[in-house]
Amino acid sequence: MTRPIHASPDSAAARALRALERAGDRAFGADANPLRQLGALAVLALWIAIGSGCIVYVFFDTSAAGAHESLARLAREQPWFGGLARSIHRYSADAFMLLAVAHVAREWIHRRYAGFRWFSWITGVPLLWLILIAGLVGYWLVADTRAQFVATAIGEWAGAVPGVGDAMLRNFITDEAISDRLFSLLVFMHLGIGLLVLLGLWVHVQRLVRPFTQPARRLALGFGATLALLAAAVPALSTAPADLSRMPLPVPIDWFFLAPLVLVEWTSPAVVWLLAVAATVLLVVLPWTVRQARPAPAEVDLAQCNGCGRCFDDCPYGAVVLAPRSDGRRHAQQAVVAADLCASCGICVGACPSSNPFRSVEPLATGIDLPELPVAALRTKLRDALAARPGATVVFGCDEGAALERVDAPGVVKLSLACAAQLPPSFVDYALRHGAARVLVASCGEHACAYRFGARWIEQRLAGAREPALRAHLREPRLRLIEADRGEEDRVRAALAARGELSGAQSIKHRGDGAEALQSSVSSVVREQPSKAAEFTTENTEGAEKSRNRNFVSSVLNAPAGPARVRHSEP
Repeated sequence: MTRPIHASPDSAAARALRALERAGDRAFGADANPLRQLGALAVLALWIAIGSGCIVYVFFDTSAAGAHESLARLAREQPWFGGLARSIHRYSADAFMLLAVAHVAREWIHRRYAGFRWFSWITGVPLLWLILIAGLVGYWLVADTRAQFVATAIGEWAGAVPGVGDAMLRNFITDEAISDRLFSLLVFMHLGIGLLVLLGLWVHVQRLVRPFTQPARRLALGFGATLALLAAAVPALSTAPADLSRMPLPVPIDWFFLAPLVLVEWTSPAVVWLLAVAATVLLVVLPWTVRQARPAPAEVDLAQCNGCGRCFDDCPYGAVVLAPRSDGRRHAQQAVVAADLCASCGICVGACPSSNPFRSVEPLATGIDLPELPVAALRTKLRDALAARPGATVVFGCDEGAALERVDAPGVVKLSLACAAQLPPSFVDYALRHGAARVLVASCGEHACAYRFGARWIEQRLAGAREPALRAHLREPRLRLIEADRGEEDRVRAALAARGELSGAQSIKHRGDGAEALQSSVSSVVREQPSKAAEFTTENTEGAEKSRNRNFVSSVLNAPAGPARVRHSEP
């Protein structure tokens, strides 16, 4: 299978970022690593800014004469409520801008902007402009010398637009222009743009199923506490009131928002416009600069599809929907793939109950499949390899994770999939029955998964907590699940070298090198089944509530696992 255009790159920047993220895993734990949850943290910062802003607005005087004094009164008379809220508002807004830019940079380095991801990327570009404008208007409302600098620089910057000219500048820096009407307009803009940012975020995640908009609780609490401590230690205070009769003295600069205006003063408005427009155009066209062809999307075989809905529920991008049956067969529904949304990750293939290598139908076909690596070809490769190497260890890997071609080990059969969750659990049984000594499944890890839920789904399926579930008697010492991201081939080698040291179908969660990854942090998936099952139930309930097929999908997902399930799925 050719590597897709959205595959994780192996550039120096990508390797450095992955190393930094792994260091964050060791420092904070994978579940609370801020580097892996930049987008969710940005959303949290926005909500904190909105909440604290509402408190400030209660005490804010929207008149031109009273704006500065009302904010100064907050710091003077109620430093531990209104004043603290204002400081939190300032620092959470800064954090929102910083985290949004960092999120864009991270996705760019990981090359998660092309192919099926283009929509999320493009809809994020105008959000950067909206955040910047909202911040500039917020500083303008303070009516201090920094606000005077902001108004003057904005006037110069806007005045460089053809057809605007110096008249724009005079509207911002004369006593006649500074009126209550102007401040009412600025308040309306500040609030209205904030609402537009919320709307933009909603559009931004429309093509994601169960979007990550909330960071882990421990991380969220730590983030909130950090903002509160910063606000208490370094309160955000106004400078002297604006005096339009003279140019303001040097003022403190918030580089998160005011950097473009500083560039206006250092260079010229035309230069800043050129840089801003060029950067925006570059971000917009970036998804189409990748020339490699997209892999073929998943295809549905109606002769094998019974409309069970598992592919629909497991797809991370909403590319699979359920529609009324079109072929007249007895099943009520059928899966339909939206090709432009499909990531070609194969998670739907691993979810399909017809993806069973023990089926007698020839050639082997399944309800939904990837044309470039169908289950029939996977079964053939596995069967032929085991026939040539009886007693071998079979390693199922992920194209986005550790590169199996770099793992040289005798007596090993290596099969790399688009995603570890493309592997139907029944293939583990098939490999063991056809002579494999043991099976190793290497995913890129829940918090590093290029396809969002792939690592989580394969872990739950092998643990028996998600359908299609691996049968209980197969979760024995001969099956191991590990996390090995790109560049972590040593973890695969260490797992292969640890023959027979661990018992039970186990999942390695610790991020370390070599044998360290196989120490006390190894946890048994079998023992975790109650909590995993609860998580599975909650997630599928949420997904089903978003669908028009809730009752039908729930009835399928709650059916008992085992051979009867497989027989029922065969057309």
